[in-house]
Amino acid sequence: MKKQDILTPIGLILVFGVVLYGISQGKTGIRPFVDPASLAITIGGSFAAVLITFSLDDIKQVPKAVKISITSNNVYKMDLVDQFKEISRIVRKDGVLAIEQDVSEMEDPFLKKGLELVIDGIEPENVKEILETELASKESMYEQGSKFFKIWGSYAPAFGMIGTLIGLIQMLVDMGSPDDIASGMSVALITTFYGALFANGIFNPIGYNIQGKGEKEVEALEMMISGIMSIQNGDSTRTIEEKLVTFLNAKERKAYYTRDGNEDSVNAA
Repeated sequence: MKKQDILTPIGLILVFGVVLYGISQGKTGIRPFVDPASLAITIGGSFAAVLITFSLDDIKQVPKAVKISITSNNVYKMDLVDQFKEISRIVRKDGVLAIEQDVSEMEDPFLKKGLELVIDGIEPENVKEILETELASKESMYEQGSKFFKIWGSYAPAFGMIGTLIGLIQMLVDMGSPDDIASGMSVALITTFYGALFANGIFNPIGYNIQGKGEKEVEALEMMISGIMSIQNGDSTRTIEEKLVTFLNAKERKAYYTRDGNEDSVNAA
C-alpha cells in the first residue's frame, strides 16, 4: 500500500526555509537573490543537458520516479512472513484453489499477480521468469529515476558557474566605478548560488530518496518471489518461514523472534 511520505515535503520546505531565514538576516533583503536570467541559465541549461544525457524512454519514467519520491511503500517484511505462513497453511490443508478469494482481495499488485499465476497452474519456471522480468522493470525504473536527478544535481552547479562567468565577462566589459564592480560581482555570483542550492537542496536529495526507496521495494519484491515459489513448490510452512526470515535485517529478525517468544531463535540470529 502506498501512502504519502511526509518527510520529503517537510525536508524540501525546511531547505528553503533555512536558506530564506539566512537571507533575511542580512541587510539587503531577498531582492538581490532573485534573478530570472540566472535561474534560466542554471535550471534551464542543466535540464537541457540532462535531456541530452538520457533517451526519451528513460525520461518517460521520471514522472513515476517523482511520484515515488513523495510516497512510501508500506510493506513490512515481518508482516509478509506472517502472510506467507498463513497462505502456506491453507494451501497445504485445502489446496492452492482455497486461497483464490483471499488473493483476489490483495492490495499489492505484484504479490497478487504472482499468486494468481500459481493458482492458474502456470509452470514454476514460467512464473519465476514472469516475476523476475517485472522485478527487473521495477529496478530499471528506480535506477533511471535516481540517475536522472543525481545527474541533474551534478550539472546544476556547473551551469551555475557558467552563469557566473557570463556575469563576470559582462561586468568587466561594462566596468566603471568600484560600486559598479561590486554590484556586478553580486549579480554574477547568483547563478553559483542557484546551482549549489538546487543541486544540494532538491536534485541530489530526490535522487538518493528514489534510490533508497527503490532498494527497499526491490528487496520486498525479491522476498515475495521467494515466498511465491515456495508456495508453488509445496514447501512446508516452517521452510517458508526460514527462507523469508533471511530477508530481515538483524533488528527485524530479533523483533520477529522476540514477538513469537522464541528466545533460542533470537540467539541464533
